[in-house]
Amino acid sequence: MIALLLAFQLWQPVDWRALLPLYEARATNEAGVRDVSLFLMREQQWELAEPWLRKLGDAEMLGDCLAAMGRNGEALAEYAKAPSTRALARRTELTGDAQFLELAIKRERKPAYLNDLALLLKGSARAEALLREALAAQEKALGANHPEVGTTLNNLGSELLTKGKLVEAEAVQRRSLRILEATLGPRHVRTGLSASNLGDVLTAVGKPAGVFYEQAWTIFNAQLGPRHPWTEEAAAAVAAARKPRSSGSRR
Repeated sequence: MIALLLAFQLWQPVDWRALLPLYEARATNEAGVRDVSLFLMREQQWELAEPWLRKLGDAEMLGDCLAAMGRNGEALAEYAKAPSTRALARRTELTGDAQFLELAIKRERKPAYLNDLALLLKGSARAEALLREALAAQEKALGANHPEVGTTLNNLGSELLTKGKLVEAEAVQRRSLRILEATLGPRHVRTGLSASNLGDVLTAVGKPAGVFYEQAWTIFNAQLGPRHPWTEEAAAAVAAARKPRSSGSRR
């Protein structure tokens, strides 16, 4: 009984306020200041983290903290000081300006950056090439059935749909959904996005798509709530898929 009680006590959640003095007491050098900064950021205590980050002098981490508080102008100024490729990518994320991501990719052709730039360039010939490059790199590094591969396939399927390459888009999107269902599970939001995108491809082809829109709606409703835009969009797609097609609308 005593052992069980002790185990129960050890598993009780600890309030971050109780741990903060312990971190602060150790912040006597750069490593300690970094530890307390990371601890506060992990707990999303952005205002408390800011002075520690300024003391640390890590421009990228300070940029992340300021961006989390909605102070994007100050965050951009900090990212501009940081030498990392990630800081460049974050500048694109906050501004929508692809030039920073272009610079990041010149330094480091990470699949995540290629994916992000492709989404910014959606509909262009370059977007498709970037996604195919990202996919090849991920398959080589991670294997053919990794969830990151499934995510890139999802983006590629959407890009192919935009270009009207419907046969390949359907095959790519079905593979994406199979991978994400197998790796992330049938209730994951990424799985829902893939199901929704497959529904879009099937609708464009003229095939029944309702089952995939319903799958997406079920996931979004459970994970994001009924008022989330993706949930509402999926609900509208389900309703549209249930309407009988008029003879004039057939392809």
